[in-house]
Amino acid sequence: MSKTMSLLPRMAANNIRKNGSVYFPYIGISVFAMFTHFVFGFILKNDIMYTLPKGMYAVILVQIGYVLLGIIMIPFLYYTNSFLIKRRKKELGLYSILGLEKKHIGIMLFWESLMIYCVVIVGAIVTGLLFSRLIFLLLLNLAKMSVNVEFVIKPAAITQTMIFYAFVMVLNLFVNLVQVGKSNPVELMGDSRRGEKEPKRIGLWSLAGLAAMVAGYRMAVKAQLGSNVFGDFFLAVFLVVVGTYFLFTSGSIAALRFFKKRKGFYYRPENFITVSGMLYRMKKSAASLSNICIFSTMVIITVVCTVSVYLGMESIVTSGFSRGFELNFIGDGTMDREALKQKTRNLAARYGVVPREELDYACVWLRLYQADNLFRTEGDPYDYSGWTELSLMTLEEYNRLENASETLQPGEVLIFSNGPDFAHEAVIFEGMEGELSMEEEFPTEEGLSREYTVKKELTESRIRNKHINDIMNTIYLVVLADEEELRRVSALYQVDSAARMSYYYGFWLDNGGEDVSLAEGLSGEEAIDGFSAEIEQYAGTLPGFARYLDRRENMEIQESTYGGLLFIGIFFGSIFLICLLIIMYYKQITEGFEDQKNFEIMQKVGMGDEEIRRTIRKQISMVFGLPLIGALCHTAVGMRMVYMLLGAIGFFETGLLIACSVGGCLIFALVYSICYKRTSMAYYRIVRMMG
Repeated sequence: MSKTMSLLPRMAANNIRKNGSVYFPYIGISVFAMFTHFVFGFILKNDIMYTLPKGMYAVILVQIGYVLLGIIMIPFLYYTNSFLIKRRKKELGLYSILGLEKKHIGIMLFWESLMIYCVVIVGAIVTGLLFSRLIFLLLLNLAKMSVNVEFVIKPAAITQTMIFYAFVMVLNLFVNLVQVGKSNPVELMGDSRRGEKEPKRIGLWSLAGLAAMVAGYRMAVKAQLGSNVFGDFFLAVFLVVVGTYFLFTSGSIAALRFFKKRKGFYYRPENFITVSGMLYRMKKSAASLSNICIFSTMVIITVVCTVSVYLGMESIVTSGFSRGFELNFIGDGTMDREALKQKTRNLAARYGVVPREELDYACVWLRLYQADNLFRTEGDPYDYSGWTELSLMTLEEYNRLENASETLQPGEVLIFSNGPDFAHEAVIFEGMEGELSMEEEFPTEEGLSREYTVKKELTESRIRNKHINDIMNTIYLVVLADEEELRRVSALYQVDSAARMSYYYGFWLDNGGEDVSLAEGLSGEEAIDGFSAEIEQYAGTLPGFARYLDRRENMEIQESTYGGLLFIGIFFGSIFLICLLIIMYYKQITEGFEDQKNFEIMQKVGMGDEEIRRTIRKQISMVFGLPLIGALCHTAVGMRMVYMLLGAIGFFETGLLIACSVGGCLIFALVYSICYKRTSMAYYRIVRMMG
């Protein structure tokens, strides 16, 4: 007994070495997974991330990625382990026939798991220590944060990685022991050649898959940006995943059976072998191919989204600002506008910068809940798309702002939406009980509500650019006939329009690139910094000063946030791609072992080597081409919903998203083809059909 026990560790090591074609890729993906886990933990445990300016935004994204990484890697490593144990069952059955007890097989599997655990942890930690500084600097660079920082390795990051992978290995070992323990030697010997079970009720599941796919596609195509868009997105993804699985596992077999029943088509030499071969392959490979399709879609969409957002970062920031520099005042309307503008120009001249596209207007700002054409103070607090901002402006102010000559009669308004069109012939303002809304102050027939006819819906305004999909940040400009009407509407919401009149002044700055300011001897950026600080200080001394905004500060926050997002996207895109590659590799090996016997049979029935090569190559290409076609279809349909989701953060660059999508699909198709060619070498080595 003791001699047997002492032999088990050596047998475990030999088993790993002899089964290197299936174990080494598993060890490689495990090393990469734990390396990624360690890097994320290393970043989160590094104190410097919590002290850097804007670093918290990147930390939040890394924390989200850290959790998602665990959610993805646990089932994937479990899934790849199923390939290993399936290939090993014949060998384990042989051990059992030769007299090795199941407890000894269990101990041998334990030693195998322990050895793999040690190799993976050492490889992941050593690789992490070697590249952690480089990856840390990559994150800081993408997030536009200072890279001249010191950082230290925290033991907690190593400990968490060791615990996480220990959990994965214990789970896989437990599953392996259960499968081996409940099977007799004969079953173990036969399991390695068993394909994935053909599902029952193929017609029913095919229809269910088609229905789920159509429903998911329909939701994606008809998606509208609203408060429920995120729920719709996850539901659509779920339906597409379910539909993909059922169509691959049942729909493909149903389609091949349909062709098989067409006698005139099926009994042609080229079709007979192809259809029967594909039917056999899809029965045993469909579930894995559906996973390849899903992972392919995840790779494309992850990369397209992160790259699009990063490249469109400036437009995202700009969409929330009318101008690069903004000053807001709230008061009784006595602000000396010309004095403020003249002071701004004088300061700009002193610093060698030039204000351009100046914009100034006075209005009353209200935050209200919109229900069709009704605006009220109460609404669903979780319906973010329902809450909007109203800018109430007099006709005189609007004509001055837009250099227009519009006219209005009492009871008429002009209205502009920076998002979807208002699209109603009348607008109703519903007020609330309060001192200013009493009928005796503003007697009306409507009491606490007033209705106005929309004379014209404006299609553009200097205040904001219009984006038809900007439903999450909708702002309405409502132009009223005169100050009396403005007071009436404001009073409905207990707002004194005279006391709450808001004055806005904004502009862009030109600094001539890197030209030096002669007045101060400063570089262009330094001149803008000096001007910005001084105009903010001056504005703070004026009555009614509310806030000063420098778009560059918001840009720094966005760069940190979206730089961190790009970092996450690079890692997750790589993870999904490697997961895809591993599944493809294992399927090629499985196909190779299965086709060894088929190759011999086809030779015995008289088929030539070249004909066999051509037939099998065609079948394998079709098998691995289906997931790529499915992934490209999913991406093409899903981009509509992706565009809606990106609209929630202010991304409306349709052309950029289309370009990234097309480019991403083409690059992925190329990478997928290369991966297929590389992994197919293992297949041809097994069936001895190289060339």
